[in-house]
Formats: sequence, C-alpha cells, structure tokens
Amino acid sequence: MTSTLRKNTFVISEMPAAPLVPGHVSGMDRQNLMRLKVNRIALVQELKVEHILGSLIRNGIVTEQDCRRIETGRTPQDRARILIDILPTKNKESDWYKCFRDALLNPEGGSNVKQRYRSLVEFLDNTMIHRPTSQAGKFSETESRANNKIQYPRYKALPLISKRQTEPNVLNLEEEAAERPRDLLSVNNDIDKMSLWSGESQKPMMLVKGFFHQWIPTPDNFRSLIDLPSSVRHSLEKAGTQEAYDLLRQEQTALHYLRRLEVISALARRRQLPVGFELCMCDTVQELLSHPELFHLYLKYVRTLQDADVNIARDMTTSYASVLDMLAADLTSGLHRQVVDIGFKLVELLVAVEMWSLAEEVLQNIINFLRANPAIENWIDEYKALVKLMAVRNDTYELQAAQQSYFSAAQIAFQVQMMSFGQKVLNEGRMHQELGAMMLEYGSIHTSFSWCKQALQEVDPDDPEAVVEVVTHAVMTHCACWQVKKAETLAIFAVQFALDRFGKHHPMYLKALNSLCHLSNEFKQDSIGVQLATELLETTEKVYNCETLHLATAHRTLSKALMAVQGYRVNDDYYTHAMEAVRIARGQLPDGHALLHPFLANFAMALQWKSLHCPKEVKDSTLRWAETEAKLALNIIINHYGDISLRSAQVHTLLGQIYSKRNDMVLAEKHLVTAVEYLKLCQPSSSNYLLLAHATLGTFLTVIGKHDKAIYHLKQVLMSVESTGHYLRWVEVCFQTLITLLQTEGASFANPEEGDRMQVMLSQWLKNNPKEDAPIDKTQLNKAPPIFQDFLEKFDTWGSAVHKIQNIKDSVKGVSLFKIK
Repeated sequence: MTSTLRKNTFVISEMPAAPLVPGHVSGMDRQNLMRLKVNRIALVQELKVEHILGSLIRNGIVTEQDCRRIETGRTPQDRARILIDILPTKNKESDWYKCFRDALLNPEGGSNVKQRYRSLVEFLDNTMIHRPTSQAGKFSETESRANNKIQYPRYKALPLISKRQTEPNVLNLEEEAAERPRDLLSVNNDIDKMSLWSGESQKPMMLVKGFFHQWIPTPDNFRSLIDLPSSVRHSLEKAGTQEAYDLLRQEQTALHYLRRLEVISALARRRQLPVGFELCMCDTVQELLSHPELFHLYLKYVRTLQDADVNIARDMTTSYASVLDMLAADLTSGLHRQVVDIGFKLVELLVAVEMWSLAEEVLQNIINFLRANPAIENWIDEYKALVKLMAVRNDTYELQAAQQSYFSAAQIAFQVQMMSFGQKVLNEGRMHQELGAMMLEYGSIHTSFSWCKQALQEVDPDDPEAVVEVVTHAVMTHCACWQVKKAETLAIFAVQFALDRFGKHHPMYLKALNSLCHLSNEFKQDSIGVQLATELLETTEKVYNCETLHLATAHRTLSKALMAVQGYRVNDDYYTHAMEAVRIARGQLPDGHALLHPFLANFAMALQWKSLHCPKEVKDSTLRWAETEAKLALNIIINHYGDISLRSAQVHTLLGQIYSKRNDMVLAEKHLVTAVEYLKLCQPSSSNYLLLAHATLGTFLTVIGKHDKAIYHLKQVLMSVESTGHYLRWVEVCFQTLITLLQTEGASFANPEEGDRMQVMLSQWLKNNPKEDAPIDKTQLNKAPPIFQDFLEKFDTWGSAVHKIQNIKDSVKGVSLFKIK
C-alpha cells in the first residue's frame, strides 16, 4: 500500500497496493526495480542480450519462452528493452537482480565489452533513490517498534464508486495512463494526467527522475502556458478517421512530454532542483528525445513559450554544455558515448524547431569535446558532427562556414580511411550530398551534379530519412542541369518513398512533395503543378499549425505555380500567397538573413505581374514597391554570395524586367546586360542559366529596336543549347524571333539564307525535343515505391556498376592491408 505524507503526495512503503509480481515484494526488490528504471536508457543503448543471455539461462532466470519473446525484437535496443521488462517479473527466490548483475560483470565478449558493462554495473550500484519522509513519522515508527507495538492508520470512509477518483501513479505515469480506455473523443483529456497537482493546504510534490530520483516541490502558482489549439483538436475529432485519431494521439503525446519538461525547466530557473541536477540528462528530456517522429510537433509550443520568455531550448543547450564540461574534466567517466548520442538527438530537435543557432552551438560543443579527448574511437563521432554542422549551415545559406565544416570533415574522413578498418565504417553519402547542395548554391552546377550522383550511390538504404534527403537534393540538381525526365523520375520516387515510410503528415513527405512542385514550376507549368502546390500548403498547415518557414515556403511555391500557369489573368491569388510568404518569413527571420532573399525576389516578381492588371494610378507605385523588394534581395545576396554570383545575376534579370515595365529602358538594359556579364564570369558557356539570360536580353533588345545586338544574343542561345528531350517554350521563342529578324525584308541585318538555316535547325530541335503534354500522374504518387537499391540500379545503371566495383576494390584493399599488418 502507499502511505500519504501530505495531500496528493505518495511514496513507496513496505507493501505496494498493486505489486508488479505475485507474492510478497520486499523493499530491496523495489530498490532493484527502481535501479533498472533509472538506468533504463543506458541499459537499452549499451546492452547486447547475447553477451549475458547464456548466463541468465544457466541460472534459470530466462526461460525458452522468454528467449522467443526477446528474439521478436528487431533491433539490439528492442531486445535489450524486452529483457529489462522480463527481469522484474521473476519471483523473489530466483534472485534475478543478483544474477543480472553477475552476468554484467562476466559477459561473453572481449575486454571492451567487459569494460563497458562494468560501467553499467557502476551506474546500477551508485543509483541513489531519495524518498521524502517525515521526521515525525520516522520517530513514531522507531518508538512503536521499540515498544513492540503495531500502530494501524485511521481510514476515512471510502467514497461511492461512482464518485471515486483515481490517483495518478507518480512512479510510472505511462502505465497508469495505459490502463484507461481510450477513444477519439476522450484522448484529449489524457494530457492533463501529469505528476503535478494543485494542493489546497499543503505544497504538492513531484518526482523528478534523472541520474537519481528526487522528490521536489512543484513551483508555486504554476500553470502550464501551452495547450493543444482548439481548432486542431476540433478538426481532428470531427474527421473521425483512423488517420485523425493517430494525429491526435501524436499531438497529445508531444504536448504531454513538453508539459513535463516545462515544469522541470521552471524548477531549474527557480533553483529548486538538487545541486548537480542537469536538465538535459533527466528522464523527461531523454524520453522526449527518444521520439524524433514528434519533433516537428513541438515547434508551435516552443514558440508559445518563447513569447512568454520561457526558452526551453536554450535551457537544454546550456545544460548540455555543462555536462560536456563536467565530462571533459573526468576522462574516466563511462558516460561519454551516451552524452554524445544525446547531443546528436538534441541537434535534431533544435533543427526541427528552427533553432539553427542553438543547433550550431551544440554541434560545436560536441566537436570541441571530442577534440579535447583525441582517440580513434572519437573520429567517427567528430565526422558525423562536422557533416551535420555543414548541413545546418547549408540550410541557413551560411556557405562559407559550411565550406569550413566540409574541409574539417574531409580531413577526418581521410584519417579514418587510412586505417585498415576504415574502408567500411565510414559512410560519406551525407557529406557528398551536403557538398553537392553547397556547390549548387554557389552556382557550380556540374560539380553539384557529380557529387549528387555519388551521394545517391553511397547513401545508407536502411536510413529512410537520409534516402529522402539525398533523392530530393538530386531532383534539384537534375533540374538545374535541365535533365527533366530524370528529375521527374526521382521526384515521383521521393514522394512515393516518403509517403510509404513516414506518412503524409511528416516533414519528410513535405520535403519530397516540395521537390516535385519545384520540378513542375520550372518545367511542367500546368494545372497539376497548382494542385500539388495547393496540397503542399494544406498539408503543411496541418502538420505545423503555426507560422513557420516551412509554411512560408509552401505559400511561395503555390505563388510560383500560379504565376507559371499565368493564373494572374484570373485572379491575384499568386500575389496573396507571395505576400503571405514574405510576411511569415520576415516574422521568423532577422533583417538581412540569407534565407530571406528567395521570398523577397518572389514577392517582387508577383508585384511586377500585378502591375500589368492594376489601375493606372497605382501601377507606378506597385512597380516601385517591386523595385524596393528586389533591391533588398540583391543586397542580401551580395552580403552572403558576393557581387558576382548566379543568384545576383538572377535578381539583376528581375530588376531589368521591372524597369522595362516602367518604360525605363536604359536601366532595364543595364541590369539585363549586367546579368549576362556576371553569368559569363561564374558559369560555363553552355550553362542553361547563361543561355536563358542571353535569351531574355535578346528578346528585350528586339523590342527596343536594337536588332543587331539582339541577333548576337539570340545566336548565342541557339548555337549552344542542348537537346534534353524536353520541350522548352523559351527556346522555340528564341528560334522564332531570330528567324523573323533574319527574314525581315529590306533591313540591314536581314539574312534570308541564314534564316532558312535556322528554320531547319528549329525543325530538328522540335523533333528531338517534342512538345508532349504529359502531366504528372497524381495516382502514381500513391503507389508503393520500389526497393531503393532496385530503383537506383535502373535509374543509374552505370553508376551502380562502378560503385559495386569500387566496393570490391576497397574490400580487397582492406584485406591486403590487414594481412600485411
């Protein structure tokens, strides 16, 4: 039973009301059970059941039925978790804890295994379980025992069953919650069953679990600042589908975890936690970090807490830095592996809630910690941290900093590969993907394409998130190279794969769908693209339920889709979505941030289209507004990319179009010429971006009557354009314009023979690049994807063959090095 010390506060006494196993449960058994609970995360992560299972079988602790149950686990962590759940079910006479401890001290493995398991035993032995006790209660108990008297507690009359309230189980809230029946309408009440209560006369208590258990007073006048938005709850309840039920369960679980963390964070800020307590190491944070599928759901709650000056992300980051400092001063600690893993999970959480600066800080702390403890076993972790740091910096367009991270990661990779064991332990797929992304932003299209193909061959097929990341980047790179058919094949596979592995309401699916929308906006430019972009926006709103850069990106994508199909002729939805995108982006980012420039440029584009259909009295002011936004985008690009770059040239082209609509032809020509000159300096002569700039300038010069210059620029396009097998309308326009100019009778620049030759070239180009109105088949997106390795072999036959040969070569090299050694 439990003895009540104060209102709504419970501790373990000699006999639990509902023992976990049949028969008498001693205090020592409960202590041992609590040791397993406190150290559960370390045990699950470090324990391999095959190292101790033989000893447990010989001592009669584990039966054949138990072994079959353990083998149902798909991963080592699953099997360890099942074993830890089985052990407390054994009876007292088996002395299960002693046998388990002895098995850890004598595992079936080498010296490294024994050393690691000795650390686990130290954790178990050093676990202290503090329980609040009343001094008066202690003295009363001692006196009564001395007088050989037994005192029985007084009990009040039990309430009626219909009015009886179930007290929460403070030791295992999850078990208590699991016992209650659930349905779609009642699930939203589960979140309030937490380990904190409101007391009427005495201060309530809560159990804080970390390296040790400690009862702590809950904060005075504490009230949670976060709650599931009523609109979200009502919409999911109204849907009544299994998908809605699952989403509601995820939302409630995420809110539950974050509310518990909110309380402990409040205690930490009020300095009411024990000396030495670290927020990032407590069970609440560990449980939160162990569910990455919920990370994106925390974003709206983190924003709400930030508005109230409660920065939980900063609290966890600061705590993690303290833990690393503590471990750096104690090289004998066995927590290094566990703490580094926690850091990587924390980074994923910070990226999901768009705290990039804090994610960089954590990664830099991990790297500094690993470098302060130089050892071969730390190289892989340092490499992973550097690649992740490169990815974070790529996402925020900090390209110079990303380049530094790449150089450091490449140096570590070289050191590892020089070892005889290094040929197989290092996977460079993610690094090559990030390198390709960095090169793409710099405008090195063909270099990016090469790294993209290599990343596709090297990515771990068992890591679905990495597969989606690599394939979606490959879509962008193939679009930049104008390999439209291959880009479409990749984009469709990315959507199918993400839908199959993650479901529709997940950031990975949104990433894959966005890549397909990018392809459609660049090349397809049809109504299907508008439908896909609309789905992207609606799904993003359901997934995040708050203003986020992902939502801003979805608005921008839909705006581009509407402009691509010339939707501005029907209404101005393209303008509404462009303005909403830039409004949200400005609300999330500081002025001058690198991520702002695509939103500003798209908004300027929408404004210039709007000027064509707005009243004459506001046309000039609309174009001036477009000019202002485009110049802001250009200033940001210059600060982050330099004066001469692909991105700056694209904005100069945009400014030229804006000035042409203002009838300022001098400025328009100046910016269009600048765009061409910049692209000549930073792009090869066959670059599609350079050819498109030539085409834009040539068309403009035709309109203003500078036909000689126009013919020169149009010829530059048609002499260099390659056949990609996909029809491009602007290329045909260049042909038709040039043919018209050359066949103009009486003009000094006329050349009918060359015009006829261009007509033949146009016919040949149209034959090689037929105009096929083949929209993306939306029903195909819902089909089950092929196995990634099979898809890759069909998609890149040559690359797959080369990769197989290289793997054989590396394995033979590793064997020969080992033999020589």
